[in-house]
Amino acid sequence: MQNKLRKNKADKLIDSRIDKAYRSTCSGIEINILDISKVFAFGRVKIEQGEDDAALAASVRAYVETIRVDK
Repeated sequence: MQNKLRKNKADKLIDSRIDKAYRSTCSGIEINILDISKVFAFGRVKIEQGEDDAALAASVRAYVETIRVDK
């Protein structure tokens, strides 16, 4: 049970970092609602690769540019 709680807390921290990176760099960029999960999956990979917050924000921005609706 404790392991599951720690994992959930870790997942929340990771999601929080991705959300912060997305909101700070991609405000106003229109993407399909179904692509949000792709952004978070991409962010998790980048975090696993050891990116800090600034690098994560830049990576998320670059990824969102590839899936944006209003190109």
